[in-house]
Amino acid sequence: MRRLYLTARQEIEEQSEHAIQQETHRLRTRIESYTEYVRHSIITDLASFHANGLGASLRQWDEANQIVIGTFRWDAQTGFAADSSPARTAPARDALTALWQDSRAKNLPGRALGSGEAGQTGEFQTRVYRLTDNPGFPEADLGYQAENVELVTRAGHRADPRAGWAASAVPGEPWIFWYQAGPDETVRGCFVDSVPVARVLRSEIVSGGTVNLHLDPVNGASHVPGLPAYELRADPGEVFTRKSSEARLTAIAAASLLGTFLAAAAAVALQSRRRAHEAERKITFVAQVSHELRTPLTSIRMYADLLTAPEVTSDKRTRFAATIATESRRLGDLIERLLAFNALARGPRVVTCTAVDLGALVRAIVEDLTGDLQDAGLQVDLALPGAPVLAWTELSAVKQAIINLLDNAMKYAPGSGTLDVRLAHEPGSVRLRVTDQGPGVPAAIRSRVFEPFVQGGQSVTDKSPGLGLGLSIARGLLRQVGGEMVLLDSTVGAVFEIRLPDSPGQIPPPP
Repeated sequence: MRRLYLTARQEIEEQSEHAIQQETHRLRTRIESYTEYVRHSIITDLASFHANGLGASLRQWDEANQIVIGTFRWDAQTGFAADSSPARTAPARDALTALWQDSRAKNLPGRALGSGEAGQTGEFQTRVYRLTDNPGFPEADLGYQAENVELVTRAGHRADPRAGWAASAVPGEPWIFWYQAGPDETVRGCFVDSVPVARVLRSEIVSGGTVNLHLDPVNGASHVPGLPAYELRADPGEVFTRKSSEARLTAIAAASLLGTFLAAAAAVALQSRRRAHEAERKITFVAQVSHELRTPLTSIRMYADLLTAPEVTSDKRTRFAATIATESRRLGDLIERLLAFNALARGPRVVTCTAVDLGALVRAIVEDLTGDLQDAGLQVDLALPGAPVLAWTELSAVKQAIINLLDNAMKYAPGSGTLDVRLAHEPGSVRLRVTDQGPGVPAAIRSRVFEPFVQGGQSVTDKSPGLGLGLSIARGLLRQVGGEMVLLDSTVGAVFEIRLPDSPGQIPPPP
């Protein structure tokens, strides 16, 4: 009996240790992913402001952004600008100045900082990013950076835009962000309240099952990557505490009962992980949607304010108005995508299928997107049968699916050359295949590529354009009209295929 008890206790301890390691690793990964997402979002906004009227833009941004608690401008010759508004708990200005000077010392030509170089400057943990030729910061998301860089170059200065993040290990102190278009240019920056960031992460902790996790402020060296001043602790949850106290009774009940008990514990652990995963999806979805909606709204408001300035030239007014129109369309597309996802989540809808000339539809969509495809460095090789190919489907559903595949090719395989689009009619079905020459879909997510919030080979918690809903919505709409979308095996690039039933009475071409 004692041997059985010792064996059961050892099993419990091993399971408990494994659960602790697994949940701790999951939360550490989530913390690093979410804090990096916050860093990318703030830096993208900082880089987007035009050098002209920078002070006013920073003040408006400070008022609109809930976690920004102060902004500043600093110049090596004059120091801090008079309109700088540091956070109440911000470090001393000498310590801040040391940050820019250390960053400037590292700002050497050709130094590779694409993914962010972590370091230590005095009491601060730091990370510095290069903002040119950096896939993490697409040029299209950086607003006026290109024009600002051109102004620096025209002035005869070296342009090498970089940005940084710094955080001390003192609980409650704000994070510091800064951006420079070149090593001799004005530093623009802000202070971010780190407490709401930690609160979001703490809200994701699901305790009381197999593991109790604690994310607590600690004054000293941080044990959590990306979240200085916080410590992550873990101890066995109620399941393993109760199991340990009842292990002696389990030994009396015999080995068969022990196996049943362990199976039940495994089921509880699985259910706990599922709840935690669902909570993570909901929280990250809200965070991503908030950012994606806020970005065009902020741009629209900023450019609308600039339009009213009397010193703005007519050329700039035209450009500002065009930007407002572009951001408005982007905002509309986001809202339409969210509404489509919500409709799919509610269940099947009433659809009316008709005969759709798929060849004509594909040709029209490609013609409409020709300019965007060329800008993305893609040349479409369109292979369509000579005779009409009629699919029995809903026009809007299949049109959205085709646009999504072309949009993904522009987003994830830019500059890869030929985009092959082929339409084939087989007995009973119509198949449209889209093949790009890009990096393809990573093997690790091929089985999940149609799940919501999965995008560009990463989860929604990573900073990527869009919400990661396109493929999920496209396949959901196609399934509601009797169609399907699949990812085919390929050695180069990504190959997606849309499959639809053909129109009744249509005669397929001879083999």
